[in-house]
Amino acid sequence: MKRTKKALALALSAVMLLAVMTGCQNNSKPSGGSSSGNGASSGNGTTSSGTTTPSLDYPKQNINVVVQYSAGGGTDLSVRGVLDGVTGVPTNFSVSNVTGNGGLIGLTQVANSAADGYTLGVVNTDFVINIVLGNTDLTLDSFSPLACALRDPFVLIIGNNENYSTLEEFVAYAKANPGKIVVGETGTGAAPTVAITAMENALGIDVSNVTYEGSADCVTAVVGGHIDATFAQACNATAQVEAGNAKIIGVLANDRLEAFPDVPTFAEIYPDEIDFEFMGFCIISSQADVDPAIQSYLSEKLRGGIDSDSFASTLKTLGMQTNNLTPDELKQFLQDQLEIYTEILGKQ
Repeated sequence: MKRTKKALALALSAVMLLAVMTGCQNNSKPSGGSSSGNGASSGNGTTSSGTTTPSLDYPKQNINVVVQYSAGGGTDLSVRGVLDGVTGVPTNFSVSNVTGNGGLIGLTQVANSAADGYTLGVVNTDFVINIVLGNTDLTLDSFSPLACALRDPFVLIIGNNENYSTLEEFVAYAKANPGKIVVGETGTGAAPTVAITAMENALGIDVSNVTYEGSADCVTAVVGGHIDATFAQACNATAQVEAGNAKIIGVLANDRLEAFPDVPTFAEIYPDEIDFEFMGFCIISSQADVDPAIQSYLSEKLRGGIDSDSFASTLKTLGMQTNNLTPDELKQFLQDQLEIYTEILGKQ
């Protein structure tokens, strides 16, 4: 596929598809009392500033989190891991997997739902990219970030291939065989697709693309020999890497991964060509106009889930990493990401 065609595809990506697959739920047990760590209480109490807050008649029903990718991928696993660690909520969390073309449909569904705190979404890398590309009327201001379930760099994953086993060999083969390497991505405007194009432009190579519903599907296709490679967070492939069915050959970040310290970064091998990072992130969010007291309650509970022993075990098992940032810190992080992708996409 020619780079000009990919640039055109990125510019024209405006149509998103919708598919819904209901996932499993977290059964959080009610506790005898409630806390107000972020300034909101589920009963009569005081905020961190010392002022009394009225009783929150929330939650009274299950809280659904819409994940815009297929079950089993990094986004899905990280969100479910956080929810599994949440305590002190008298109702359950559930997950709905709403897939399709970069994730906009899932987030649009969240944005159009009642702003009552019972439908949450996941603001992520793909959403920021789609804002930059002008593919959506939604903005960062459409949502309020509550808790960061995942902040992990993208890595290049390959299957067992006799033609290359390192990043240098992969690039050399791609240069010698334009268009022959087939790389899986998750829709025009999605982060893996942009990562592929950025890699091609920076390293002067040309690969072919095949679209799948999510990163988990891409990794399955790599292992099955249907495609040659894919970009995803490492957690999508940890089990397959450990089983010897796949291999991570490069990290699109400034630093190596703690879980895979022997895998070099692209910047190490190509310091003159690669001057950018692709950081995948998943931030559980509400609509911006949800009651601030409910937002604070949810942020407190979800951030407690991130600090839980069960989520720490999930991170270790899957080779994931995150930062338990506050809502204000998350807002600044998202603004920084918007500026980064505006610069990256402006070069393509």
